[in-house]
Amino acid sequence: MPSINVSMHVADTLKYNHLLNRDPRTITGHSHNLYELIYVLGGDATHVIEDKKYKLKSGDLIITRPSKYHLIQIDSTVDYERHNILFDHKKLGIDMSMLPHELDVINVKDGSIISDIFKKMDYYCRSFSTESFVEIAKLLIQEIIYNLSLVDNREKEESSVINPLLSRALSYIAQNLFTIKDIAEIAGEVFVTESYLFRLFKRELFKSPKKYITEKRLLYAQNQLKKGKSPTEVASICGFEDYTTFYRNYLSMFGKSPSDERTAK
Repeated sequence: MPSINVSMHVADTLKYNHLLNRDPRTITGHSHNLYELIYVLGGDATHVIEDKKYKLKSGDLIITRPSKYHLIQIDSTVDYERHNILFDHKKLGIDMSMLPHELDVINVKDGSIISDIFKKMDYYCRSFSTESFVEIAKLLIQEIIYNLSLVDNREKEESSVINPLLSRALSYIAQNLFTIKDIAEIAGEVFVTESYLFRLFKRELFKSPKKYITEKRLLYAQNQLKKGKSPTEVASICGFEDYTTFYRNYLSMFGKSPSDERTAK
């Protein structure tokens, strides 16, 4: 059996699970417009977020912000176990303003307040209905954020840069997300061939440059639709050449049409 969900609750605004993964493969990289907290209990893995990577160890708490591309690479057959909570802070009314800027990974010792909060979350997940659990989880997440606000910068885990060329490419994409015409434009900016850039993205991020850009545009589009902007206006703002392409990609990524997203805001 490759993985075991020890406990899990899924709601529109929050998803929680406690996972034991016995499959030594890379978890597919992705982005979303939600916050995510992962508390690592054990395993041999590396966390990648955009152009940074962290070698994980037991007790590491990973904080992923909305729209950030990330993945966890399983590095060996050692069992990888973690708590994971994915949530919409706006709909749940969770104040994230106290979260330290650019805090990605911090080690949380067993027996600390934060580690105990995750133990409580796991217990409540197994003990209550989804509706009741979401109400409890909101308070527990807020308590985690308050505790993270007390973190000393020296306690943060150190990251390393995946590849300087990739960093330059990602920086250029971030600054020109909606105006980039093709991959040749990025390759020329960092002085490599298109084929080399493609291989670099696939090797380090497990995703093509085009797919990376498309997903970033779609995440921005989702936020704009939720603010009430029309699908055709959003498609144009986000750099899609035609509405049909935008519609097809949006439906593929989110499982709903742009107009349905706008209606559900």
